[in-house]
Amino acid sequence: MKYPITETDKNLLLQSSMDYKYRLLILNDAGNILDSLTGVSQIGSYSVDSQSDIRRTCSFVLLLDNCYRTASVEKKLFSWIGCHFKLQIGIYSLKEDEYHWYDCGYYLITEANTSYNVTDNSLSVDLSDWYSRLNGLRNGQIGGAPTIRIPNLDDDGNPVTLKQVVENLLRAETPLTDFIVDDIGEAMGMPQNNTSYEDYRAGNPLWNQLPYDLEFTAGCTIEEILSEVRELYPNCQMYFDIYGNFCFNQIPSCEHDPLTLSNSYLQQILLAEETENSTYNLEDIKNITEVFGTTYDIDRFASACTLTDNIYTLSLDDYGTYATGDFIAFTPDTTNALETKIRINALDALPLYRDNTNDYIDTALLESGKTYVFQIRYKDSAYVAYYLGQYQPHSLCVLTDNAEDSYYTKAYFAARYNCSENNITLRVEPDSPFTVQKIGEVLDVKTGDTFDNILSDSVAMENAVYYNKQSSSVHDTVTISTKMIPFLDINTKIEYRKQQETQVHSYIISRIENNTDSATSKITMYRFYPLYHA
Repeated sequence: MKYPITETDKNLLLQSSMDYKYRLLILNDAGNILDSLTGVSQIGSYSVDSQSDIRRTCSFVLLLDNCYRTASVEKKLFSWIGCHFKLQIGIYSLKEDEYHWYDCGYYLITEANTSYNVTDNSLSVDLSDWYSRLNGLRNGQIGGAPTIRIPNLDDDGNPVTLKQVVENLLRAETPLTDFIVDDIGEAMGMPQNNTSYEDYRAGNPLWNQLPYDLEFTAGCTIEEILSEVRELYPNCQMYFDIYGNFCFNQIPSCEHDPLTLSNSYLQQILLAEETENSTYNLEDIKNITEVFGTTYDIDRFASACTLTDNIYTLSLDDYGTYATGDFIAFTPDTTNALETKIRINALDALPLYRDNTNDYIDTALLESGKTYVFQIRYKDSAYVAYYLGQYQPHSLCVLTDNAEDSYYTKAYFAARYNCSENNITLRVEPDSPFTVQKIGEVLDVKTGDTFDNILSDSVAMENAVYYNKQSSSVHDTVTISTKMIPFLDINTKIEYRKQQETQVHSYIISRIENNTDSATSKITMYRFYPLYHA
């Protein structure tokens, strides 16, 4: 959740003089205030970073007043170690003669020291947001059994969703009570990717299912489990918001978000023209993303395969009954027809569905002479066959000016990268300076590690599109310095005109570094390009 910025908030930064104050509230697990540091005029730095799971950090040196005598500082410090800090930043309103206070997150002490001399009584503290309760920094390890197993079916045999996995883990292994966990799954089932996502979910009931059992060893952290769940599908994030809620959701595209701050407003609170810094990071810019998933451990390979009507009949020795989980490879002798089915030996014919759906594979998806893989699963009291792709999921996403380009066609990329045209996405962004037409082909290959979790062509395609957006957009960045804006957050759309340009563009904020000594914000943002769909 983000703070909803108002005109009153923005007007505070347009005052002729600025006065900031800071306060730290020390809370117990129940949220009760045990102590407080108020009226502080400086606290050092406060940063928010969209690229880090520990999204908010704070480092400061407090000059303690007479209410904290030297002899009591260490005692207080040790009493605070098991508590939580709530940071608030206030801006004084000349008109209202009072401070407007803004929540800036909940924290734990990760490092601290006290420093005394005749004239100085100070406390140095490093704080990290509550994510440090999950990653082992200040808690988060799981014990109690040598192996922690998370099944993809419940005790009644019903599919377990990713949302259920996350919520069950948080309830069982953490003291957290406030969390916002979205339904995560296939891209077409997510609202920001598909306006008809509800219809897609209705027709594809397994769109958000945990695809297989997860296993971890004792001593693993909650973060490790959550990270593996998050990485099953691309474009997901987990973090703590300013209100202390744990959030697990899709990274927003901001495509339909309103502008939070306009260029005309930003120009009024910029500190100096020379503070702008534009970066393109050319070595990181890629416009072709190739994704390879896992290499299947095939259980059986059909020695023969023939098509009669719409049914492929496969020959397998010593195969008398279907078994859930079997990976079967086959090489069709003919391109598939409508509503393709699979039969092994003389067993019943099984519908050949797209992975995790109730939809038959597309007509002409299977090509004669190529080898494909499907998996047998038991669903709704019957066996079905799920099409996964070739021996290894393989997909390509290309950033292009024009999907109808006569040279850079799907056929061209299919031949060049040995990838099926069905698994190639042409991502159209005419305004991008990094398309294949403008800078040529710059390849980024994704394989191994987390990509070994990819079990189907469809998920490989989702990953290719996501990482293509990342590698061709977020590296076109600009950094500016403004008056300190305590109510601004990352993944927010704003408007800005670069000094050397005449046109205003939209940007997405990726990092904010607040310096309370100078009362300034250093804002890093990347160019937002409207999404086009080929």
